[in-house]
Amino acid sequence: MMTKDRMMMKRVLVLVGGALALSGAANAANAPAMNDGYDWAMRVSDEERTQSAILAYEVTDTDDQPLNFTCEEGGNRIFAGISGNSPDLKAIELVSGDQKLRLNGTTTDADVMPYFSSEEIAGGSAFIRTFAANGWLRMTDDRGTMDMAGSASGKQVIKRFVAFCTG
Repeated sequence: MMTKDRMMMKRVLVLVGGALALSGAANAANAPAMNDGYDWAMRVSDEERTQSAILAYEVTDTDDQPLNFTCEEGGNRIFAGISGNSPDLKAIELVSGDQKLRLNGTTTDADVMPYFSSEEIAGGSAFIRTFAANGWLRMTDDRGTMDMAGSASGKQVIKRFVAFCTG
């Protein structure tokens, strides 16, 4: 026969377990839908002394690439970049799950094809870890907000990129 205390503890455990299950479902439900044709892709280039990689949210075989990340192998430094944005762009905001990151940067080649390059992001930062775990982010720049969710293979590409950058 159960005592009142044991019955109360059992109820509390059931309620806590249910709340945690709902919380996990809510986090999965907050993940944005994929944009038609877009996915995360990674390219590695061999230079004389180091290998570098680019992770881009893009439509395959087009110039449509609203955001990319670059790094050198094992350097633990990641940079965000945007081609063709406003020559006046000074910062972007990235969100993934409960992590938010505001990145200041500079825009170069404003007369030809403006390219925004952010300040350094630490490869082991909470934002990068969360982005790799979630497989999506939301970017806000001077054009507005865009959700960037990956397919199952795109999510694996993000994880490979982070592993490449962090060594």
